[in-house]
Amino acid sequence: MSVMTERLAGWIVTTCLFGLLPVIARWFVWTLFNSGVDPIAISDLVAFGLVIHSANISEISRSSISDVWKTVLVGLAVVFIVLYALLLFTTIAAGGDMNQDALLRATIWLSVGSFVLGLSVIAFAVPKKPTGSVA
Repeated sequence: MSVMTERLAGWIVTTCLFGLLPVIARWFVWTLFNSGVDPIAISDLVAFGLVIHSANISEISRSSISDVWKTVLVGLAVVFIVLYALLLFTTIAAGGDMNQDALLRATIWLSVGSFVLGLSVIAFAVPKKPTGSVA
């Protein structure tokens, strides 16, 4: 197995599945009990996006890409995090007159974008090589 395949597999198992735990748990409860629980919620997808982008920032900081690209990618991650924070606010202020279906669709698309961005960061952000060994 190549190093890239191992990195992608590790990222999917540790980052994506961890981030999707609220979505998986909600879906599990929805299928078993069907007790008025929605099959998917904005807050669950917000958690997924926050996990993806925090992992992106960590991966970018450990990579050997140029400083300009590091700044661009970290800035993009911060923009996504701010968007997720705004979406999280909509779930807290749910009493307002907001189109929840449109917000859910927007959150789904934002999550898909986060997944693609995270996948590209893992695929192209090559980790730094160790500079020396400790003996």
